[in-house]
Amino acid sequence: MRIGIDAHIILSKHKRYDPKIARYTENLIKNLIAADKKLEHAWVLFFDARMKGSKKLKKFEQPNVEIKHFPFVQYRKYLPVLYSHMLVSSYLTAARLDVFHSPEGLIPYLYLGRIVTTFHYVPTGESESNIFVRTFMLGARAAFAQLCKRAKKIVVNNGSDKALLLDKHGCDNKQVIVMATEDIAQVEWSKRVKELMGLYREVAKKKTKTKEAGKKGIKKEPKGKK
Repeated sequence: MRIGIDAHIILSKHKRYDPKIARYTENLIKNLIAADKKLEHAWVLFFDARMKGSKKLKKFEQPNVEIKHFPFVQYRKYLPVLYSHMLVSSYLTAARLDVFHSPEGLIPYLYLGRIVTTFHYVPTGESESNIFVRTFMLGARAAFAQLCKRAKKIVVNNGSDKALLLDKHGCDNKQVIVMATEDIAQVEWSKRVKELMGLYREVAKKKTKTKEAGKKGIKKEPKGKK
């Protein structure tokens, strides 16, 4: 599988930087890569463009790791919606991923690929949803429920957050996965890696089935006919 991981939150200069989520993301990536001892998968890591040349990137260098940088960072403050909808989505599409996972909740709305996202916080009402959606660069007043629909799987840390997504935001029960975590600074990584790899395979498998179904639906014309 080609598995893309959103790692831009690791940059401390990022406007949504959260030290706990940044450390969680960094540890997640390191443990996923370390567990892939047979180099069965390609890991495509997406960092902020301002991390180019950073010594911090060396710890992620492996034969099966591709390091990429989200471009056009200088335009964010002028065109935040355009940056999110078009530039990020097109950049991810070009990477030809089987699965894209954002450990900090980013959902590029126009990206048509398979998305797994982790919500460390779920808004409880409409006013919080509007603020939450702005945080994800989707634009003011955009519907949080529509944002959620773009993700094939949403990972949350507890049952209460799942209940909020189902009851308040209309998510499907099978879409929301609880990976119980009391403190993201203290994760049982061997277990988490197995859980996520199973999720990645499930999502990627659905993508393969969709492609096969599409091919079967194409009827070939008999020879001799134009």
